[in-house]
Amino acid sequence: MGILNSILAKKKKSYFSHRLILDIGTEYLKAAIIEYNNDEKNILGFSRVKQDYGNMDGGAITNIVGVVKTARKAVKGAENYTPYRPREMVSGIAGEFVKGVLISVKQARSNSDKKINYKELNELIERGREKAYQQALKKAAEETGVSDIKLELIHYSLVEVKIDGYRVNNPYQFQGNNLNLVVFYTFAPLVQLGAIRTIARELNCKLVGTVAEPYAVAQGIMNNESYEFGAIIIDIGGGTTDIALLRNGGVEGTKMFAMGGRAFTRTLARNLHVSLQEAEAIKLSYSKRKLSNNYKQVDKLIKGDLQILYQGIEFSLHELAAGEPLPANIYFCGGGSGLKGLIEGFSILNLQECLPFIQKPLIKLLNGRNIAKISDNNRLLTGVEHTTPRSLALYGAKLDNYEGMVYLESKGL
Repeated sequence: MGILNSILAKKKKSYFSHRLILDIGTEYLKAAIIEYNNDEKNILGFSRVKQDYGNMDGGAITNIVGVVKTARKAVKGAENYTPYRPREMVSGIAGEFVKGVLISVKQARSNSDKKINYKELNELIERGREKAYQQALKKAAEETGVSDIKLELIHYSLVEVKIDGYRVNNPYQFQGNNLNLVVFYTFAPLVQLGAIRTIARELNCKLVGTVAEPYAVAQGIMNNESYEFGAIIIDIGGGTTDIALLRNGGVEGTKMFAMGGRAFTRTLARNLHVSLQEAEAIKLSYSKRKLSNNYKQVDKLIKGDLQILYQGIEFSLHELAAGEPLPANIYFCGGGSGLKGLIEGFSILNLQECLPFIQKPLIKLLNGRNIAKISDNNRLLTGVEHTTPRSLALYGAKLDNYEGMVYLESKGL
């Protein structure tokens, strides 16, 4: 069933369905159990378990057996809050090889008096899919040097629709001669998707959806303000920094690069000649302003890595901008955002000098409570480190029972 057709056919549900949500992070694996129907979306249980250092690298799974072991612990912890044990699973995916591609597809309609239907929209979206796939392959080949990487489409969404040059929010039932869609497609490596499917099977679940994590966060904060003015989301996790650009009423792009909180830990371990566990404790003490020993050295090392992180963010934003103005609202989230000095240092950068900002950017910190369209009565997901898993929970509650993405709710469908 086509994505837009599935929305038309969807029946209102009065009963609750349940799903398991996994956020497979480099530092922590988080599991949430949710319930939902057509009107309500609730987080029932949540748990997070620290990953072994060999399980993940740069947001990508490197040890399936190890991740399964961690996932079972996290699921068991989430089950302590609720008697429900879901058999459907939705997972986030991250890593620098997850590629988002924005494509414009056009069609001159043979009968301009005929009203536009979902079948017509689906056919046009499918036409753009191959073009997007080739662009994603080219990006992956340039970055890895491997020309035959296998990618799969994990979701797509309409960003903009124009009929005879007239922009509309919901194209269904309109008439006109020229139909133009701007579609955002997201692809992920088959090797990573295969690993997630294996994890789902080991947990006795059916994988019904996989979503790029910055995309889920962008959808999670979509409201009238972000729809109108746009936003930039910067999610700093353990292994990656994930960036999403909201512009022109939809997600126009995502970018990920392999630097997160673990990079700071490794720098400290290498230069202070301590274990990774000791370095992590030093980093946390530094962020909590409780570090007394070696403060000056630690401060210098962390500030050096911050400059590298800022350069990665600047490069990513330059690529996402594509020469067009960037929105002024910048939201940081993720556990790595809590590192002492990170946001303060970014705030004093002269971003208007090197990036196409029309006005001085406004830097804000997102936390779980900002993802307001799903209830959390037990207050399990409220901190800055909970923004992504709560966004994934909201995404999973809105996803139909297939691997894909529903049409943007903000568009009125």
